[in-house]
Amino acid sequence: MIYWDNNATTPVAPEVLESMLPYLQEQYFNPSAAYRAARQVRRAMDAAREQVAALVGAEPDEIIFTSGGTEASNTALAQFQSALTLATEHPATLRTIRGAACAVLSNGVVDLPEWKEQVQGCDGASFAWANHETGVLQPVKSMCAAAADAGARVHVDVVQAAGKVPVNLHDAAIHFASISAHKLHGPKGIGALYVRRGTEWTPSLTGGAQEDYRRAGTENVPGIIGFGKAAELAMAAAETYAHLASLRELFLSRLQEAGINYVVNGASANRLPHVLNMRVPGCAAESLFLLLEPMGLLCSSGSACTSAEPHPSHVLKAMGLADKEIRESLRFSLSRYTTRDEVETAAGLFIQAVQKLRSVQSACTGPVMVYR
Repeated sequence: MIYWDNNATTPVAPEVLESMLPYLQEQYFNPSAAYRAARQVRRAMDAAREQVAALVGAEPDEIIFTSGGTEASNTALAQFQSALTLATEHPATLRTIRGAACAVLSNGVVDLPEWKEQVQGCDGASFAWANHETGVLQPVKSMCAAAADAGARVHVDVVQAAGKVPVNLHDAAIHFASISAHKLHGPKGIGALYVRRGTEWTPSLTGGAQEDYRRAGTENVPGIIGFGKAAELAMAAAETYAHLASLRELFLSRLQEAGINYVVNGASANRLPHVLNMRVPGCAAESLFLLLEPMGLLCSSGSACTSAEPHPSHVLKAMGLADKEIRESLRFSLSRYTTRDEVETAAGLFIQAVQKLRSVQSACTGPVMVYR
């Protein structure tokens, strides 16, 4: 099986699993307890906090562990009364935020003059460093500067960006940020909220003294340890991710050689090196998806958080694509474990799927749908 849906989730790295096992077995102690064994668990958690902080250019005391990126984003957005976001944001932001959504250009990048105008009068602003469907990178510093000029605090979703491209949260006027472990070969169910030193805010979970009274509830110790290890590995593999852009281009070159016409969504924008959102005109993405799965190539026709919904991608719609073009779009997201041989095989499978679909459709039949 070739797994190219890493924006949905990544397989847990072997080193991460190994780091977690002791805290699922012999080191099971509650870190809030007073005895020595519990204090040792607390120290391991502190080390993991340092690893996560280093990944995003933060200080350890600015990192608060959460159940994932969604909780982190929800907590941050609850601090704003009226905030501006982008029309292409993740549902965790769009369905939570109180405020308006700014338009993007046809390549998925913010309409910066519009952003500067709309952020006036807002007390908050929120956007993703990298889009979850297209991989499009936003001009973070410019957007944060515009928000600062308007007196708005900023939340940045770095769930897809952290560990894939350099992220330093201190380089811009960012007050809150969301991070998730399972997007960088860590475990599911653990994430972090970055809160800049000196930023006033109200926790969403209250009760015990965990996380220095900033997020109540017994900590997910194995998840935290795994998150720290995943962050450490991601930093060490930074050059590997940069190399993935060449593998992505190799995949496209093989399609071109086979006479497959394609369109890359967001092609003119800076994008994450491992993400490819593309369409083959005349071929329904759902049909290609259903042909590719039994061949052994797993990909996506959009965000995993919206895959059960019948509506076309709101991200691609905001970029100006017609419904037909949206329904032709597939997302491939590679990982740092992707190899050249795997890309060659995946390209061959994709070419076969397109050719098979085209062999049974014509100008008379129109697009053909494949069903399970």
